[in-house]
Amino acid sequence: MTPPTAYSLEQFLADTRTTIKTKGMPSGLAEIREHLEKLLANPELLKKHLGDPVPYTDRTTIGHDPETDVHVLVHGRAKGNKSAVHDHGPCWVVYGNYKNPTRMRRWRRLDDGGQPGYAEVELQKEFMNEPGMASAFAIGDIHSIEFGDDTFFIRVTGGDVETKQTLKFDPEKKTVEVANRALGQR
Repeated sequence: MTPPTAYSLEQFLADTRTTIKTKGMPSGLAEIREHLEKLLANPELLKKHLGDPVPYTDRTTIGHDPETDVHVLVHGRAKGNKSAVHDHGPCWVVYGNYKNPTRMRRWRRLDDGGQPGYAEVELQKEFMNEPGMASAFAIGDIHSIEFGDDTFFIRVTGGDVETKQTLKFDPEKKTVEVANRALGQR
């Protein structure tokens, strides 16, 4: 008896395209999260797309669907780190952990955004994305991530977030600034 074929990146992109076409966004986000969790179960995914041994990489695109502008990126980090509190501008995002967990934090903006440079945000929810798990964030959702050494996660975005303007928040200083990722600001 032959083992079942692992869910591939190509199948993920096809299923995600179908979800976007039939359910739209943000209605399809939960289903895309489920597709990503199936992809995370593929034990050969990173080796196939990055090589063996799998190298650490800040950000490598392994898949793109031009029809829906969905991007699939791998982040592999040798050393632990954390992100600033941020959004992904006009893009939705689904994070999935492949190796080792990531602490995910959802934040809520309390002010109305009417005062330039000022923002009050509070922690809304904190949870662990364990290997094999994925978490979805709609357009405008504010979040931050924190991961330990030797962590690999996959980030799926609706649009190329690296070419967009996003918001970066500092909860302590109560500030917000626009980061132009196309210029390397993060």
